[in-house]
Amino acid sequence: MGVARQIDCLIAAGTAVPQGPQYLASSTVLAVAKALAAAGSKTAILALDPALDPASVTRESQDGITIFHSSQPVSTLPALGYALGGPRILVLPNQLATYRLLQTPGLDAVIWLGEDDLAQLGQQSLAAALHFWADSDYVAAMAASLLQLPVTAVTPPPGPAIANNSGNGTVIAQPNCVAVVGARPRDGIALTLALAERRRDLRFIVVDWPYLAETERQHVFARAARCGNIDWRRPDSPAALIAALLEAAVILVPAQQPIGHLDWIGHCRRAGRPLLGSDLGALPALIGASGRLLAPTAALALWLEQLDALREQPAASVAGAHIPAGSFADIVGRLMPPAT
Repeated sequence: MGVARQIDCLIAAGTAVPQGPQYLASSTVLAVAKALAAAGSKTAILALDPALDPASVTRESQDGITIFHSSQPVSTLPALGYALGGPRILVLPNQLATYRLLQTPGLDAVIWLGEDDLAQLGQQSLAAALHFWADSDYVAAMAASLLQLPVTAVTPPPGPAIANNSGNGTVIAQPNCVAVVGARPRDGIALTLALAERRRDLRFIVVDWPYLAETERQHVFARAARCGNIDWRRPDSPAALIAALLEAAVILVPAQQPIGHLDWIGHCRRAGRPLLGSDLGALPALIGASGRLLAPTAALALWLEQLDALREQPAASVAGAHIPAGSFADIVGRLMPPAT
């Protein structure tokens, strides 16, 4: 005899601490859960807490949503799914490696793919009947090619805190200010610092997100200190991340490798900030015609030339773009369609 269903939908998320732009913000995850609950779907969240005892699963309630915490996602998710009566599971973008569900049988799961997840699809055969979404058209096309299965593009909606800090005119761009998200090698921090060293007349906001480990951060600090024009930020929320970016007249995305979910690019474009980025993965489609693209290995002189071109172009040419944001109602309708 099966276990009676206690939850209709279980959202498999990451950690509750600030994680970086490749993951959905905790406030957005909670907003998705609340939208499902408002539509009549009993919903819970599984979040990761590496500090927990591996043998324990804790629970709390936030805004009426039950949140389970575990340090063992691979074993906890299927066990919790069974204990809750077999809910539909939504695995959030860029969490596929965390939960390893491609070969876990018996789960009713929707895998919402991000760009970081594509490597997982190319490494494993598919042994479970799963449904797939993607967080962008680019990821949908790549995943469909790898899986030989239909993959639906579902744009993540911005959480309330982010939406209220994007494009509202409260942050004035500083003409001699440039901003970049990420201080990891894959984010292009070496290129960012090289640009800063050459252009001491500009202030470079480096947003440390996701947070670097302390030893790695000190290493980057040593070179940043020699530049003299680095404004280091460590935001405590996605909303603070957006606010820091909107101080700049130009946003840099000098990625050396794909860097995952990039909803903050849409927020910057809606606010009228031009972007200069690498022509990698989903970046060309996200940056759009009002920005500029270069190969990650392009000469430093080319990056400087394009940076100045964006700084000098008229503001009217980069007016806030009409970029559709994802809808909570769309997610609810796709995940829990009404019975027929």
